[in-house]
Amino acid sequence: VIDFLETGGDEGREAEVQRIRKHIDQASEELNDHVEERVGARLDQGKRVGLVGGDHSTPLGFFRAQAKRHDQFGILHLDAHLDLRKAYEGFTHSHASILYNALALPQVAKVVSVGIRDFCLEEQQVVDREQGRVQVFHDAELQAQRFGGDTWQAQCDRIIATLPDKVHVTFDIDGLDPTLCPNTGTPVPGGLSFPQATYLLSRLADSGRKVIGFDLVEVSPGEDEWDGNVGARLLWHLCGVLWKAG
Repeated sequence: VIDFLETGGDEGREAEVQRIRKHIDQASEELNDHVEERVGARLDQGKRVGLVGGDHSTPLGFFRAQAKRHDQFGILHLDAHLDLRKAYEGFTHSHASILYNALALPQVAKVVSVGIRDFCLEEQQVVDREQGRVQVFHDAELQAQRFGGDTWQAQCDRIIATLPDKVHVTFDIDGLDPTLCPNTGTPVPGGLSFPQATYLLSRLADSGRKVIGFDLVEVSPGEDEWDGNVGARLLWHLCGVLWKAG
């Protein structure tokens, strides 16, 4: 279906594609409701919750559950992409729209995106429209600052300073250097090293902020175990951060 939509497709198949798209949107809503219900039940039991995807559309139900239990919170978003597209290729819910959909929740006070290196004009317009509610730390800018003598510790502290007291971490594995996730769906050159990512998360845990949950998405295994190995180690670290600061 995506190939059909991206290439213009065969007009004779338009009705079929519309039917499939409607079915996918309906299934996505059912998934969101399911995740919201399951996460909410565990939060009400006093549990700390992490979600493992799946593509990056999966945490929306998680955000909705948190929005019913917190007056406001921020999202620390580690990713190669901004994910601020409105209904990408006509799909209400997709990996390219998760932060756009999250911004519909008034309880999401801030989105701080780190490692970004691939975005479109439509997404930049959303950033501009939100007037500071979305803050972007582009990978190229962070790299250039370090080439000029800045330190990752100082950069992490500036990133964390933009976040409110309560923080959800949403981590798309393609926020890392693609040598660490070669089989993820949309790898992009550049990105964070593994030690940079875990240091930022540890710095967040030490900042006094409360980590209210996390999700780790887009880990896709290949013929060997490398992607899964990296993903599992990152998941382990995220669990530790949630335990320490949750």
